[in-house]
Amino acid sequence: MKKLTSLLLALAMTVGMLSGCSGGEESSSTADGGSAAAQEVTVAIASTFATLDPALISTTHMSHVYGNMGATFYETDASGALQYDLGENVEVSEDGLTYTFTIKDGLLWSDGEPLTAEHFVYGIKRTIGYGPDNAYTKRNLTTFIAGASEAADQQLDVAAMTDVGVVALDDTTFQITLESPCPYFENLFSANSTAPLRPDFAPEHESSWSVNGVYPSCGPMVLESISPEEEAVLVKNDNYWNADAVTLDKATFVVMTDATAQLNAFRTGDIDIAMSVPTETADNSEFADNFVKPEKYVSSYFVLINGGPKNTVPALQDANVRKALAMAVNKETMISVLGGNGYNIQLDGFIPYGFEDADGGDFRDGYSYYEYNLEEAKALMEAAGYNENNRLSFPYLYSNGDIHEDIAVLLRQMWSEIYVDLELTSVEQGVFYDYVDNGDFTTCRYANNDSTDPLSFFQIFTTDSQIDGCQSVTDPVYDQMVAEAYTIIDHTEYMAKLHEIEDYFVGEMQYVIPLMTQTPVVLAQSNLDGLWLTVTGSPMITGITVE
Repeated sequence: MKKLTSLLLALAMTVGMLSGCSGGEESSSTADGGSAAAQEVTVAIASTFATLDPALISTTHMSHVYGNMGATFYETDASGALQYDLGENVEVSEDGLTYTFTIKDGLLWSDGEPLTAEHFVYGIKRTIGYGPDNAYTKRNLTTFIAGASEAADQQLDVAAMTDVGVVALDDTTFQITLESPCPYFENLFSANSTAPLRPDFAPEHESSWSVNGVYPSCGPMVLESISPEEEAVLVKNDNYWNADAVTLDKATFVVMTDATAQLNAFRTGDIDIAMSVPTETADNSEFADNFVKPEKYVSSYFVLINGGPKNTVPALQDANVRKALAMAVNKETMISVLGGNGYNIQLDGFIPYGFEDADGGDFRDGYSYYEYNLEEAKALMEAAGYNENNRLSFPYLYSNGDIHEDIAVLLRQMWSEIYVDLELTSVEQGVFYDYVDNGDFTTCRYANNDSTDPLSFFQIFTTDSQIDGCQSVTDPVYDQMVAEAYTIIDHTEYMAKLHEIEDYFVGEMQYVIPLMTQTPVVLAQSNLDGLWLTVTGSPMITGITVE
């Protein structure tokens, strides 16, 4: 399906963008030959730098970078389990409404300034009051923290949030009061949205500072330079509390939006880590020693159908038409065509594999919403008034990238059989979610990587979690079901409620069409040791050594 012209363009991009990259080469030794060579790597990512503001980061590509320079109360290991990072202790009241967080003594920012509990308070309140641009990242904070929803609605400044339940008790302790218990509240403190910040470099309600210059960091690395369209350079932060475990001296994240260009650059040694290569690379024995796979990957890839205020195709507001689209997708054929040697895993529900159910098994086990039935799909479309003489036409939006284009072409072919003429439109990865968040699409591809809890997947599409007037799903019944789930304390009842929500969201209303879990195909040069991937697919590079 790849056109020759795209391959030629990819080759041209490789030559034009990467001259001078290190390719993981060690720097020359000192005159006496006794000092160790600098440890440096070059990482290719598939997006320009839209933002590195932790209050706004909602894309995997930006998390690749921020995850190695930012720090939060917790970090997660390769299986997604919480481990203390800046934090030291948490106490929870018996009613589950008060959390008291204690951070480590003596923490410093990269510029030598002390890191205090007040910086956590500022970072959290800044996220709450930022505005509609961060509707996704703040949703859990505004749902649970006392006074946060009202503050978010008014886009209050931090100083005005006197009624928000986030306060510093002293330099190393802050306390958060909830309006209702949250079954996964501590997990939020490994998320970017709860990262500490300082007002002297991270002003409220805007984020241009995050990609237009350098600023202090409290994580293992710090930004040395950035060019939003080209690259970001990180260097080791010697003031990080666990700096002794940071073996990497420098990392250059280069922007390379074409997957084939990344593959070619990796093959020639111009980059050390390729984060987005064509999925079919997984079938290539040439790279057998270079694949890096996450221990566990929690992600869903699906078609999102816009039935909200900006919908321009009334037919898509008909649940039976949406069901017809779902029934016409032959997932077995799609997975077979895409290949990927097991990297593309069929997904038959909205919630991906990786979450434990009440019985100890996987949430996905035994629950499927997939039925390929072309004749039934045609019958539903005909009942809605469509046939060969009256075909339905609408656009499908996707981001640049080989697999996204392949899926779009397959959908066009499959839906053509049920009287649908699909118009394909692609945009650059860095702005794709701007279109989606603003409701400027009819149907689109969507992927969500979130290891917090299954409920966080459902929360995305509640009315209040989407930008006002741009919602793709506006359903008060669905909103109420999600709200009820947040009030359930019993774990068995809670998981049963989540299955009930999925049954409505996918089984009855078909607001989305689940397709697969698309495990990222990541390549690393064989002279690198210590690289691992998080459960959301981000590379953790700080412990790398270059042989």
